[in-house]
Amino acid sequence: MFTFCNLKTVKWEIMTKLFKTKYLIMGMLACFSLKGLQAQETPIKHLTSRDSLIQTFQKEQIDTSYVYEWNKDSSRWEIYGRELNFYKKKQLVVARYEQRWNNSEKKWQNKERILKSHNEKGKVIENLKQQWNKTFEDWINVKLKTITYDKNGNKSEILHQEWKKAVGKWFSTVRYLIEYNRDGEKSGILIKIFKPGIGKWFDHLRYSFHYNDGYGPPDKTIVEAWDVEEKKWKNRGKYYMRYNYRGQKTQETRSTWNPSMKKWINGVQYLFEYTKKNKTSEILKYWDYSQRKWSNATKRNFVYNENNELLEELYFHWDKTKNEWKLKQRLLYSQEKPQVPE
Repeated sequence: MFTFCNLKTVKWEIMTKLFKTKYLIMGMLACFSLKGLQAQETPIKHLTSRDSLIQTFQKEQIDTSYVYEWNKDSSRWEIYGRELNFYKKKQLVVARYEQRWNNSEKKWQNKERILKSHNEKGKVIENLKQQWNKTFEDWINVKLKTITYDKNGNKSEILHQEWKKAVGKWFSTVRYLIEYNRDGEKSGILIKIFKPGIGKWFDHLRYSFHYNDGYGPPDKTIVEAWDVEEKKWKNRGKYYMRYNYRGQKTQETRSTWNPSMKKWINGVQYLFEYTKKNKTSEILKYWDYSQRKWSNATKRNFVYNENNELLEELYFHWDKTKNEWKLKQRLLYSQEKPQVPE
């Protein structure tokens, strides 16, 4: 698994077959009001093809980036994957494709793609995820995320849907309703889930954000779950965050509520390090109940070039027996074209 930051290199798929699947039109937004929202079920025949749009793109509108993986046995970099970004006016990315290199077959293999739609202000309003089906050599719908904005340009609602291939329809699953305080800071998120059998939305979780000094990112987040039987909110989780003077998160500690013990129990902790605006390290720790301390789990290190673009990523696992970090994967991000078939 790898992460992509500023570099246009990352993880998406070049198109090797014509699009056979269809893309949901932006008109769906009219159905996404905050009141009385119903599950969206859009038959595939109502979706519009994106093939003609992608095929009209000029070479300068397409950016291809490559990922290389270090082979410790041969002590050399080997091609791992590539990403193709399709840009529209104002540098808006309308499509991203991820592809992996199959060395045994000496060819690129499709993996995943994302198709995006924007509003008149350039904000993403639809995000369609599809995966490549090797058997049928076709793109298969997976998830659709639709975003609504308030008058201030803040995200006010995010609707998640999943594609049911058997019936050829989209079904709503999760809905995020986001609130802001008078200072424009995010104050809470209400998460609702849709139950198809009943045909209604139900409260599921809610996040409350707290600010110690009244500005900047939240210092604490409380997560509550809706108890259907008792009809009230109950503690579920808690996040504590710390930041450096640049406002970058340096630590996040997560705990869960134990109802029988009536206290918070440590879960996981993330530690982050930076060089100015670039994140250079991310460590994941788990709480060791037997030793009553945080125990290392995984670590990712990031290396950047002179343009602050991600150049290299190293992924480590903690070796308990040797009490040291063990390198698991090393990726190099580059726009240098490898000597492989297109």
